[in-house]
Amino acid sequence: MSARVTRVAWARSWGPRCCRGASSFSVPPPGTVDVAELLRDATAAEERPSAAPARRTPGQCSVLLFPGQGSQVVGMGRGLLRFPRVRELYAAAHRVLGYDLLELSLQGPQEDLDRTVHCQPAVFVASLAAVEKLHHLQPAAIENCVAAAGFSVGEFAALVFAGAMEFSEGLYAVKVRAEAMQEASEAVPSGMLSVLGQPQSKFTAACVDAQEHCRSLGIEDPVCEVSNYLFPHCRVISGHLETLKVRLVPVSQRSPGWLATEAILLPQPPEG
Repeated sequence: MSARVTRVAWARSWGPRCCRGASSFSVPPPGTVDVAELLRDATAAEERPSAAPARRTPGQCSVLLFPGQGSQVVGMGRGLLRFPRVRELYAAAHRVLGYDLLELSLQGPQEDLDRTVHCQPAVFVASLAAVEKLHHLQPAAIENCVAAAGFSVGEFAALVFAGAMEFSEGLYAVKVRAEAMQEASEAVPSGMLSVLGQPQSKFTAACVDAQEHCRSLGIEDPVCEVSNYLFPHCRVISGHLETLKVRLVPVSQRSPGWLATEAILLPQPPEG
C-alpha cells in the first residue's frame, strides 16, 4: 500500500461501517468487499499516473509498529478514553465480540485478561485507540507515516490502520484467531517463551535438551522448537508447557548466554 494511502486511511476509516455488527458469524461478516474486486481496484489505482512524492529524509518520516500478545495489563486504555472516538471503538468491539471488552480491560481480573481469547482483542483495540491519541497529539506522525507493521496479532492493527481492512473485519478476524488458539492451547497445555540469548547461544540444541528431559519424565512426543525470530539473538520458543519449564531454570552450564526474559501465552489446563 502506498504511503499516501497509508497516511489518509486512518482518518477515513471511521463512520457507519466501523460499527458493523458481527458477534455470531461462522463466516466473515456480510458486506465484506469481494477480494477480486479489491485487487482490481488496487491495480487500477496503481496504474493511474500520479505525481512523484517529494523526497523526504528519514527524520521527516514515521513508521508505526503495533504490539502483540503479552503487552496486556489491567487498566489498559484508561488514559485513552478522553480522546474522541475511542469509546466508539470499544462500543463497536462490544458488538463484534459479544462481551464488554472495555470493562474487562479496565477492571480485569488479570487472569481473565491474560487468556488468549481475551487478550488478543484487547491488544488490538487498545492499539488502535492509541493511534487515535497519536492522531490528536501528534498528527504529523500520522501524516508522515510511510509504513505500518505489527508483531503477531499486531499485524491486524497495522492492516486496519493502513486501510487494508475495516475495524470490524479486523476485529472479527482477531476474534476467530484468538478463539482457535485458545482451543488449541487447552487441548494440549502449551505456550510460548521469549528468550534473549548471546551470539554463542544454541537455541535449537536447547530445544532438543528440553525434549529429552521431558521424555525422561515419561512425556510422549514432546514439542519444543523455535517458532519466531524476534531480533538478533532473541527467539520465541514454542511447545508443551513442561518443555518450556525446563528453560526457566539456570542453564548456563549447558547453553551459555541464555536468559529467559518473559513468558507469554502460557495457558493453564482446566482447573484442577
